[in-house]
Amino acid sequence: MLQQINVNTTDQNWFDNISPAYNDLGEANFLDSQGDLIEGIYDGVPNDVYHSLDAFSSSLIKELTKNTPAHVYRQYYSDVERKRTLAQRTTLDTGTYGHELILEPAGFYDRYFRVPLAVDYPAALHTAAEIKDILKEKGEKTSGTKAELIKRLTTIDKSVQIFDCILASAIIKGAGLSAYNEALKLIDEKKCTNVLSAFDDGKLSHITNKTPIDGLVWDDAHRIQSTFKSHARAKRLISNGYAELTVIARDPDTGLMLKTKFDYINKRAVASDVKTTRSANPRKFAMQCRDLRYDVQESFYKYVANLAGIPVKLFAFVSIEYLEADICEVFELKRSRQITADNDMRDGLRMLKECLDTENWFGYSKNDEIMVIDW
Repeated sequence: MLQQINVNTTDQNWFDNISPAYNDLGEANFLDSQGDLIEGIYDGVPNDVYHSLDAFSSSLIKELTKNTPAHVYRQYYSDVERKRTLAQRTTLDTGTYGHELILEPAGFYDRYFRVPLAVDYPAALHTAAEIKDILKEKGEKTSGTKAELIKRLTTIDKSVQIFDCILASAIIKGAGLSAYNEALKLIDEKKCTNVLSAFDDGKLSHITNKTPIDGLVWDDAHRIQSTFKSHARAKRLISNGYAELTVIARDPDTGLMLKTKFDYINKRAVASDVKTTRSANPRKFAMQCRDLRYDVQESFYKYVANLAGIPVKLFAFVSIEYLEADICEVFELKRSRQITADNDMRDGLRMLKECLDTENWFGYSKNDEIMVIDW
């Protein structure tokens, strides 16, 4: 069990088999001359490259254990697209940056910068009405767009604090003038609604010095990092090891190529997965584990790691709550739950193989039989 181990010692030198993702020429070590995957343990595979690897991950297997093959087909193979809402995107981004600060903090401030919030500058002018009031006091015209009002006021009084100008200055300093001007162009073309949204989904990454992060997301992500650091056992689990290792292995039963990307594995081969969550309450987190099949994820990760020669037996979930409180808790699944999940995971692999071979991504009935129902 997790509480009985010393995570700062080693027993097997599995980590000697870790390879860099790319050689000195920039060629992928995880691909052969034909472009096919090579089984192994790799450090430094970028997320976008990992997701494009021609292998199956735990996400698809989890979906097969939660829903029908038809659901899996819709999510992974069909061309039906479901857009993320702004709230979903903000929550996901916060978790992503929180993960990065915990697992790979080096260079974070070279890659990103914080976008100021209006609340940071309560004394600044924020609305067109506020700007008009100042212009009126100075005997100036009060007609025109907000941009025209700002230009008029700053021309006659360069000392006045206007939040739009503070925001523009921060983005120019962080992202660069070219990126800022391109963002304004996207707004004029009505391809986005504001400067910050112009940077969404990497639209301006080719000319951006640093990526802007909304101030609220930035603050939440740093609070996640601080909360993690306050938990002594969590810090010990995520130390003396490796973050974001990619593992590629072939399942001997189905012949399918499998892939995982571990949040962290220490040298004792204890794996940890960081979950930013609405609640770190043990009961609520247990329900989240059940609903999202974290148990199957754990089983899949351990299985692929073992195939690649990493003796992972212990797996920790580091749960960090940040919305309504700042709490970090570490959880381990009960042994009986691990056994059930292992069976479900293997059933999922076999079902995936069958669906791929037969091209039958069935729904609630496998052979279109008539089902008798009652209520």
